[in-house]
Amino acid sequence: RRPCRNARPRHRCFPGRATRRGGPAAELHAIFGPGGTLARDLPAYRFRPQQLAMADAIALAIETRGQLLAEAGTGTGKTFAYLVPALLSGGKVIVSTGTKTLQDQLFQRDLPLIRDALKVPVSVALLKGRGNYICHHHLDRASVQGTFASRPDAPYLPRIAASPPTPPARHHPTPPPAPPPPRPP
Repeated sequence: RRPCRNARPRHRCFPGRATRRGGPAAELHAIFGPGGTLARDLPAYRFRPQQLAMADAIALAIETRGQLLAEAGTGTGKTFAYLVPALLSGGKVIVSTGTKTLQDQLFQRDLPLIRDALKVPVSVALLKGRGNYICHHHLDRASVQGTFASRPDAPYLPRIAASPPTPPARHHPTPPPAPPPPRPP
């Protein structure tokens, strides 16, 4: 055992395995472990002890409303390690990515895979940064006043104004669970 930098007293980190017995740690082992949910449902999945340890640390941080700074090398399985506890938490979660490529990977591939494997009823939405959208008020004002960030921007105004409106964020809803059977009178 080695003491860790976690602020909670009497907390110990065990590298390569879950830090808690029973409860969420056991559930995560049943999902991430050899022969677990992910191994059964995703043919390319392989067990990584570091991934399970990271998922457990993330689940603990969510459960205790704590803070966690996690760093892991390439091939650790970071994406699944944070998405699984996030989806299992039952609460609202915001995942911010550094690149649009990773954002698209999460939304189009990883989230549907994990959601379907875990069979959790969640809805997800994809929101790109505000720099990817145009404010219609400012667009109208620029066209009326002829004000632009730079002269080279001016020729693009007619093309931008003529483009169709941006569709709302795409959602991948999971149908709600079936209602319970009616009670006998």
